[in-house]
Amino acid sequence: MAPALQWQTWGRVIDLIVRKTPPAGLRRELRAALAAAMQHFGVADKEVTVVLVSDRTIRALKLEHWGEDAATDVLSFPTYEPGDPFVPPHLGDIIISLDTAQRQAQARGHSLSREVALLASHGLTHLVGHDHPHAEGLGFEEGAQGEEWQVFHAAWQAALSALSPEP
Repeated sequence: MAPALQWQTWGRVIDLIVRKTPPAGLRRELRAALAAAMQHFGVADKEVTVVLVSDRTIRALKLEHWGEDAATDVLSFPTYEPGDPFVPPHLGDIIISLDTAQRQAQARGHSLSREVALLASHGLTHLVGHDHPHAEGLGFEEGAQGEEWQVFHAAWQAALSALSPEP
């Protein structure tokens, strides 16, 4: 098991806990994208933890907390009740399955780093209090429509702006 890394960027702290080893370059892209999304939401002074796991781990978490026995790409666990006027220093945890992210990246024709950045921005959007309807088979980056999706689109664009161009 790899040790936790802690990045301090622009006054905020992003903890990365690796339970499944990511490819080279992913950590740098993740840090840049998440820092940009945090800036977008005005939570530059807050902290988040990102945990990279396998499908097996995220499936167990989803079963335990949501009662659904299936792997997913990202889960968010806020440390406060969104809407509460007191926002603690640590916003919460973002859990990302590298297995699911890899399959989605291949299906969408982009890198695993870009997919993980997208999922981190999605998780952060939930941590700051936004939700969306379930869109069976259609991700927000693939054109899910509706007012409740616009905040997710904006977070993804903020994250995307911080990433290196893909070949």
